This record gives sequence, C-alpha cells and structure tokens, in this order.
Amino acid sequence: MNYIALCSLGLEKILSNELKKLNYTIQNANEGMVEFSGEDLDYYNLNLRLRTAERIYIKIAEFYAETFDELYEGIKDVKLSYYLPKNGKIIIDKVRTSKSSLYNQSVIQSIVKKSMIDKLKKEYRINSYNEEKGIYKFRVYIKKNKVTITLDTTGEGLHKRGYRKLVSEAPLRETIAAAMILMAGWKRKHVLIDPFCGSGTIPIEAALYGLNIAPGLNRNFIFETWHNFNSEKFENFRKKAISEIKYNDLKIYGFDKEFKMIEIAKKNAVNLEEYIHFEKNNMESIKLDYDEGYIITNPPYGDRLGDKKHAEKLYEQMRYLKKNYPNFKYSIITSHEKFEDYFGYKSDKKKKIVNGKQTLYIYEYK
Repeated sequence: MNYIALCSLGLEKILSNELKKLNYTIQNANEGMVEFSGEDLDYYNLNLRLRTAERIYIKIAEFYAETFDELYEGIKDVKLSYYLPKNGKIIIDKVRTSKSSLYNQSVIQSIVKKSMIDKLKKEYRINSYNEEKGIYKFRVYIKKNKVTITLDTTGEGLHKRGYRKLVSEAPLRETIAAAMILMAGWKRKHVLIDPFCGSGTIPIEAALYGLNIAPGLNRNFIFETWHNFNSEKFENFRKKAISEIKYNDLKIYGFDKEFKMIEIAKKNAVNLEEYIHFEKNNMESIKLDYDEGYIITNPPYGDRLGDKKHAEKLYEQMRYLKKNYPNFKYSIITSHEKFEDYFGYKSDKKKKIVNGKQTLYIYEYK
C-alpha cells in the first residue's frame, strides 16, 4: 500500500527521519508531503506514533488527465471496493491544482465523486448508492496534469493530540513543537527549559517524547468509522505502544510571567505533572543551577502581541538567557525574519516553516 504523510512545509526531513526509525523507506519528500509504502493496516500505527505528521493518507490512484472525461475515466480504473463499502459516505475534502489543464475545484470535486459512485455501483452490482455508514474523505492533487487521489485515514489533524483543553492566545501547533524538540536533538538526560511556555505545548511534547508516549494514544481517528475497521488489531497496536512507554526521570521546566498561562499549562499537562515543573516567573528571574541543557521556546512575537516593537524589545531582553546559560543549546521559533539582529547572536541554523498562511522561522544555536 502506498502512503503519503502530510506535514508543515519545511518539516519533510524531520518527518522522514521519524519514518525511517519505523523502518520505512522514503520514496519522495517535498512540498509538505512524504511518500512511502507499507502494509495494509500500517496506518493504525502511523497515526498513533508519528509526532510531526499532520495526516496520513493512502494513495489510491495516480494517472494523467487533461480533460474532465479523462478524469472521470481514470478513476474508473481503480478498484474502489478494496477501500470503500457499498454505502460509505464519500467526501471530496479538498482539491489542489497546479500548472494543469483542470483547475475548477468544484467541478473536479463533483466529477471525482460521480465517477467513484458509478464505479462502486458497478463493482457491487447495485442500482443505487446510499451514503449511510462510515466517513471516507478524499483529497485530489493535480500537478502538471498528473492526478493523485488520496484517502484520509486520520480525520482531525494529528496536531490535535487530545490533551490541550485550553490554549493561549496564539498557541504553537503541537506537531511543530515536537519537530523543534527532535531537530534540537534534546536528550532525556539534559534539562529542557521553556521560558515562555504559554499553554505548555513545548514542555508537554518534550515529556511525551522523553517518556516515549505515542502522541495519538488519547484520541480517535476517522478510520475507526470504516466498514473494515479491525478493533482487535488496532487495540494490539495501542497495547504495544503503551508497553514501550519508558518512565524516566525528566528535567523539564516551563515558565510564564502570567499566572493564568501556568494554570492552563498545568491543566493541559494532566498525568504528566511529575515530569514537568511549571512556574510563574519572568524570564529575567529564572534561576536554575545547570551548566548545560536546552532552551526551546516560542517567545511572543509581533503578530501575536499586536505590537512588533514590543516583541523586538523582548528579543533584546532574551540576551539575558544567553548570558546566564552560555553553554546551553537554543531553539527559538518566531515569525520575525530579523530575530538574530535583536537577540544579538547569529544562529547556527535558520529553518523556514510554513504552516497554513503563517511563515515561521526556527533559529538554532548549537
């Protein structure tokens, strides 16, 4: 079975590394997509375990089409009964086109759905198709007239882990927080400090990683609505993931100057309280006796504060951290392209991330 894992633009390499550790061979990785092949029910495990992926898709068709007739006929060559029952609810979720003859998204959606239903009626030898059971969401990508049709196994994006009941004003997406931790190379034996923890996403993702807790254990997936869902096999994947949790001693600290944020972070980190120390504190008042470690953080930035000048002043004040923790490794994410100018240090690495309409930069100091 061919799979596509989606991620934020810029995270393809880190997601590829996750997949390689799960013994997959990467076929292609660019434009927020990582392609690989696997077994039929691997999507059970992939949705449970991947930290930086947004969605897991099954690639069900790939063909060329320059006309709507060719689009209709191309789908008729796919054995759809392998994926869908004779009464599944079909949703053409999104259409993405680029440099192609076909570009009208609503027409593409209607033709793809009509062709699918006609093909299923033929395969199941039925006269009418009633959408009753299970939700089957598809995305259609057309690039340079090559059509790729994918089936969503995830449902709500994988960044929705299930733990974040309350959020800060502009929360960092969980998948990006996890990517920062993996990119920084944080090791469990080292201290990790987030001086601007907000609702606690970075410390919580660090604890999940540090304890080897699969991020999807406490949520549901769209594949659980499918006709061929095997609850016993899925439970086996869950039990295996639970058996691999390692209860280590972790040194993770989350600070925020607002008491409300610390209370939110604590509520979000329920069941992880003994592994994360949250404390109301200004950045300049943080006093921890460690010679080395990691500072991984998402400081307030201009579009979050509504005041770019205020953000730039804050970046200048962050020099306090570098002065007091000179041997630490830093990973800082912000939308400000000139963060280094205000922080006063040139980063060893600057990584651009595109998340929806938002462009972010991860600055790494080794």
